[in-house]
Amino acid sequence: MAEPVPVAPRAKAAARPVGPKTGWRADLAAFWAGFSQPSGLALAAFGLALVATLVLLVWFFSEATLAGWYGRYLPRSGLDAEGFATRIALQSAREDVKLPRLIFLGTSTVAQAVGSGRDLEAVIREKTGQDWRVLVLTTPLQSPTDQFALIDRALENQRADSPRVVVAVGFGLQRLRWTPELTLSFARARRIGLRSDWEDAEVRLLGGTPAARTGFYPLDNLGFVLVNGSEALLRLVLHRPATRIVDQYALGSRLAPSEAVRSEIGSGIRDNFAALDRYLAQVDRLAAALATRPNVDLVLIEDPLSPALIADQKLEAIHDQFSRAMANFATSRGIGYWPVSTEAQLTAADFFDDLHVLVGDEQDRLRLVLALHMIRFLAGEAGQNGN
Repeated sequence: MAEPVPVAPRAKAAARPVGPKTGWRADLAAFWAGFSQPSGLALAAFGLALVATLVLLVWFFSEATLAGWYGRYLPRSGLDAEGFATRIALQSAREDVKLPRLIFLGTSTVAQAVGSGRDLEAVIREKTGQDWRVLVLTTPLQSPTDQFALIDRALENQRADSPRVVVAVGFGLQRLRWTPELTLSFARARRIGLRSDWEDAEVRLLGGTPAARTGFYPLDNLGFVLVNGSEALLRLVLHRPATRIVDQYALGSRLAPSEAVRSEIGSGIRDNFAALDRYLAQVDRLAAALATRPNVDLVLIEDPLSPALIADQKLEAIHDQFSRAMANFATSRGIGYWPVSTEAQLTAADFFDDLHVLVGDEQDRLRLVLALHMIRFLAGEAGQNGN
């Protein structure tokens, strides 16, 4: 058998030189290299962006900016009551006041009753011929220390020749649930974006220690800045300020009462009713602080509370005692007490839930009672002046 003819091994094909990538492959490779590999240019761009962001943050989160035109970008959304209250208080403190002011403080129950304040302005103008500016500084679960802070700062520009101010503070059975411990815990949370000497004094009196103040807004209000910062700056960049919805607490379908919530509210009221004098003493301190500002009057307005909750928790006797005590206290101190919910004759059917009145006729009735009290107040003031 013939030997097989050996076959020379095939020479390996020479490697094809790899040239530079072209087209979209080159673009993709360049992008990935720039994204994944460190470079001086990338570091410089990052540093510049960081510095620009910090400068923007420090500039925006200053009281001067927030009180000015750009402050309208502060609230995160139309429902950000803390953002709006902060902005309005700082703006009020710096503006050139031309009109007398009616300023509301309180929780969401007061906000739901008052609304934006434009309707009240219109009724007061119609009935008295006077133009008043209504400022709504309400926030959900507004603590007593928040009230000290907001009104202190809002009235910083009140002088002897300034137009009159009426400060209307919501005060009802639910106020009894604000124990010193709960109040101090809310003061530490810093839900609003301003600091106040009046608030610090109240915190000390309640046994707490006010947070340190440096005068540098982002640091003094760090919690507020962290919550509002990114969304506020985004609104600023996009030029899209939020529009406030004050009476946001009765939207959608009516809510069935929660027995657990009712029981919690009822227990809080019963457990703390014996400490009513402690809460009235706090009103005395607020009145004393306001007395240091000229041409300022304090009135207390009844917080709406559904008769269904009062009946369910058997609070009728406490409610009557509380109303009499408030009327007597107000008279003895020369403070107005406006039982608006009682005078509006609200029934359980007028409430969205146990705390918030319905939008529409129910809200209009409350606002009308508020306006009538304001009109009587102004008429009494005119009578005292001999006009």
